[in-house]
Amino acid sequence: PVHPVPSTQGGRGVLCLLGYTEEVGEGLQFPEGTPSPDLSRVAAVTADLLVLRGEIDLLLANQHPNPQFFTDILEGKDE
Repeated sequence: PVHPVPSTQGGRGVLCLLGYTEEVGEGLQFPEGTPSPDLSRVAAVTADLLVLRGEIDLLLANQHPNPQFFTDILEGKDE
């Protein structure tokens, strides 16, 4: 079955890493003859990407409520 999802910048590369390597129209699918994708993992990665994208958009717009969080991550500090 086809499960379309909205396009996310960089999403195509992530899907390729998860095994979606066969191009179909404007999207990607698992190649025939390979095991089915782990849909829960794909959904979790997609959700994480969408949340991260929103966080980065807020950060770039100088509207993020906790920009220090990203500084700590980039500097390798533990929470």
